[in-house]
Amino acid sequence: MADKFDVYNDTKKIAHTESEGTDGQTVIGLSGLAASTTYDKIAVSYVGKFDKTAVPVFKTKDTAVIKVTGVTMSQKTAAMKVGDTKQVTGTVAPENATDKAVTYASDDTAIATVASDGTITAVAVGTVDVTVTTHDGAKTDKVAVTVSAAE
Repeated sequence: MADKFDVYNDTKKIAHTESEGTDGQTVIGLSGLAASTTYDKIAVSYVGKFDKTAVPVFKTKDTAVIKVTGVTMSQKTAAMKVGDTKQVTGTVAPENATDKAVTYASDDTAIATVASDGTITAVAVGTVDVTVTTHDGAKTDKVAVTVSAAE
């Protein structure tokens, strides 16, 4: 027969669980606790009993880090005229990667510049690559930009 327990954090009931034990020991599993957090006021009690047993201080595990496997630019080529702006986006894979930060760079700022949000500004006639680079893993992709004269 399963034992029934209430679990408290300080004075607040945070869980109810059932568990079977052997040799006077019971394993109680908790879910919904914050990652990388130290819990020092956890106590358990049999359901219906007022006496609580303090649980030794413990720290939950760090959240699993999901590494970046790649990045894809929203387009591979772009045709612009001097003075035009166009925004491109680097999409990080996998979708649930922990660190989705990216940076954008132009390989020739005399032809086109790129802002931190991926907005390209055509400055002069020519061709340039705008590259997106992931913070995690330095994965890259690029868009080839051709800038022509304004009409």
